[in-house]
Amino acid sequence: MRKRLFIVIAVLLLTGMQSQTRPANKLTVEKTYFMSKIAKPLRDYIDGFNKDDFFKDDFFNDLLKKIVLEKKYTEKEKAQLFYLMEKKVGYSFTGLEYLPPLQSYFTYHTGKTFILQNTAKVFKDLDYNISGLLQVADSSRTKDAVLSGNALLLATVLNSVAVTRRLEFYTTTEAINSSRHPDIFNHYACMSASIAQNTVVTANLTKNLMTFGQNGMLEDVLCAIYSKDNFVTTMKVYILGEKNPNHDLAIETALNALAAKVPKASVEKSIKSLIVSAREPWKVQLCKDLLDSKIPFNYRLTSKDQLINKTWDGVSATVYTDGTMIINAGLMEFDPN
Repeated sequence: MRKRLFIVIAVLLLTGMQSQTRPANKLTVEKTYFMSKIAKPLRDYIDGFNKDDFFKDDFFNDLLKKIVLEKKYTEKEKAQLFYLMEKKVGYSFTGLEYLPPLQSYFTYHTGKTFILQNTAKVFKDLDYNISGLLQVADSSRTKDAVLSGNALLLATVLNSVAVTRRLEFYTTTEAINSSRHPDIFNHYACMSASIAQNTVVTANLTKNLMTFGQNGMLEDVLCAIYSKDNFVTTMKVYILGEKNPNHDLAIETALNALAAKVPKASVEKSIKSLIVSAREPWKVQLCKDLLDSKIPFNYRLTSKDQLINKTWDGVSATVYTDGTMIINAGLMEFDPN
């Protein structure tokens, strides 16, 4: 799966995207998150491998297992190395996702979840003690959402059974909103919940769906809920209750999740029902456009032949010849090509 992703990204980078015609400023790059927050020996270790190899599932999983079992690394360093590995394949998150062609955000999220679940299978019988990683997640949540989120996600990959009860806290509105960057921590909490979930976690996600006020955060919650077989009535309640026309992408993600769960005829029936029930003209028109296939691939950011940069609210991204600079509420990160 990672190898197929690499081929797609490589082709798209070669064909070109709208970007600056110069490389990013080196002095600026040195101030970014991974350069300033992660020790150079850790960066050098990951950079010492051929980047193409990270897109091979066996290589990625074997390297992660080696890192996890290496006693010289602290739990914090393991979470940071995991972040650097995810960064190599474009799966790290600081406010920007890269949507491959022909994929809505829900289908993209589902693909990421599938890959992480396969990685989790490598550690299934290891019975790894995740208490140290959860301590890192706890201690850094209000200071460094990237570190906290990656410690949580790595803990989930290593021992999804043991982490589930802790997710009952991490998925609460209070835990997410009190983190250093709620959008970043919510993303990782939702990725974790997509792998490991119980009724309490589902209830937390449902509450967040009715509470959050950002498109991207709502979409992550919807993806987490419908990565599992939860009731589709939840999305109907959300869609009918949504009052903000700027949350159109969240509604599209909800309906893309529905399309993944039920037959096409049932999706069309549901959209027609929404058209009848919805009171807001913008929402009715959105549903009609989806029903009439006026929104390509049922998600307006999707492209048939381009990689799409999907930014969260308040996040800016500048594409340079050598990578993408991301700025998110005081956090600056650079994703090299």
